[in-house]
Amino acid sequence: MNIKKIGLSALAGSLAMFSANAVELAVSGKTEITYAKKDVGSNGNPFGMGNAITFSGSGDVNGMTATYTAVLGDGGQANSNTSETFASSSLMLDMGDMGTIGFDQGVGEFGVGTIDDKTPYAYEEQWTYVGTSNGLTAAGGNNVVGYKNSYAGYNLSLEIDPGHTNNTGGSAGDGASTTSADSGYNFALTSGFGLDGLNAGIGHGEETNSPTSADNSDLDNKGRDSQFQTAFVTYAIGGATFGVQRSSNSSEVNSRVESEVEIYGASFSVNENLAVSYSMMDRDVGNGNGTDVTEETKGLGASYTMGSAAVRVLLSDGDNIGGSTGNDNEHMEISLLLAF
Repeated sequence: MNIKKIGLSALAGSLAMFSANAVELAVSGKTEITYAKKDVGSNGNPFGMGNAITFSGSGDVNGMTATYTAVLGDGGQANSNTSETFASSSLMLDMGDMGTIGFDQGVGEFGVGTIDDKTPYAYEEQWTYVGTSNGLTAAGGNNVVGYKNSYAGYNLSLEIDPGHTNNTGGSAGDGASTTSADSGYNFALTSGFGLDGLNAGIGHGEETNSPTSADNSDLDNKGRDSQFQTAFVTYAIGGATFGVQRSSNSSEVNSRVESEVEIYGASFSVNENLAVSYSMMDRDVGNGNGTDVTEETKGLGASYTMGSAAVRVLLSDGDNIGGSTGNDNEHMEISLLLAF
C-alpha cells in the first residue's frame, strides 16, 4: 500500500507540473467553395465546399521548443461522412543548432515531398486534378519520422518511412494486383547559394516493396526496391519567377511505373493582388516492352487576393494519362477561399 501511495503521489505531482506548463493553442481556419468540371467521368454537382481549422501551440521542454499542429477538416457536402476528422497533425521538437526532429501525420514537414514540384504556380500544380503524376513515390508525410536542419546556407530535410500499405503495386512478372507494406527513406537538400532570387535543390528516396498478398499468390517481389530522384532550379526577378524541375522513378517491382519527368513553369505578379502562371510537364512512362509513352500536362492558373479572401482559377489538360495512349482529360476549377 505504501508503494502504491508513493506512485500515486509521484503521478499527481507530474500531472500538476504538466498542467502548470500547459500552453495555449492558437486557432486559424479557412473555408473554400469550388466550382469544378472534368472532361472525362461523371461531374455530378460541380459545386463543392471544404473547411479546415488548424490548432497550433508551442512550449519550452528542457530548453527546447516543442510545437504541436493539428488540422480538423471535413469534406463538406461532397463527403458522405459529415463529421469532422483530424486531417493531419505533427509534433516537432526544435533543438536549436542541433536541428528539428518530429513526427508527421500528413502535414508534409519533411523529405522530398517538400520539393515535389517547386516550379511556380498561382493556384495548385497543373497535374493535381487531371490524373497525371510528377513521378515521385514518397510516403507523403503519413506517419513518418523526420529531421531537418540548416548548415552554412544549405537546408537538409530527411524523412524516414517505417512502413505504409500500398494497394497499387504489381507483380514483377505478370502485373498482378499486390498489397504490400512499403518502407524506406527520402531527403531534400536545398540552397540559394547566397544569390538573390535563386533557389535550387535535389532530392532522393528509396522504398522497399514487401508484398503481403497477390491475386495469383505470387510474392516473388519481396524485398524489391523503388528509387526516385528530383532536382529543381527557380529564379525570381522583379514580379516574375521561372522554374524547371526534372525527376525520375525506377522500380524493380513493376517496370510500368518507371518514368522520366520534366516540368517547366513561369509565374508573374501583375500587382500585389493578381498573379498568373503557366506550366508544362512531360512524363515518359515505360510500359515494360521497351517503348515509352509521353504523358503531357499543361496548366494555366490565376489568383486574385483581397485581404483574407482569394479567388483562384485553374485550367489544366492531361494527355496519355498513366502512359495509356488516348487517355485524355481536362479540368477547370474556380475557387473562393476565405481565411480567418
